[in-house]
Amino acid sequence: MEQQVAARMQRQGILSREKPPLFVAVLDDTVLERPVGGPAVMREQLQHLLEVGRRPRVHLHLVPRSVGAYPGLNGAFVIATPADGEDVAYLDNPLQGTVVERTADVLSLRQSWESVRAEALSHRQTLDVITEAAAAWT
Repeated sequence: MEQQVAARMQRQGILSREKPPLFVAVLDDTVLERPVGGPAVMREQLQHLLEVGRRPRVHLHLVPRSVGAYPGLNGAFVIATPADGEDVAYLDNPLQGTVVERTADVLSLRQSWESVRAEALSHRQTLDVITEAAAAWT
């Protein structure tokens, strides 16, 4: 567990570099309401999300509950575009992560990504909703 936490903290440090990569994340609005750790922990987590979301190269988008079913409900995935190569994707599951490099599979995930983003709120709207949700956990 300690190794996993250390690895996550190290990855978060990437966003604090002098020249951080562009990071775009789409979240389902249930993350604002599911009580993990109690009210104080939820408020702290949402405030941290706001701090990160206010960085210039971080764009957060929230899919509102009113959307209903959308492709993002199939599970989380990451698409990375390295400076010197083609897109690569990463799928996570409880047992292990899977790197996806096959062009057709990455393209399929890219299309799912675009569908998910099309359902999401703007970055500004998302920060406003997260601000309200953090205040509600007081």
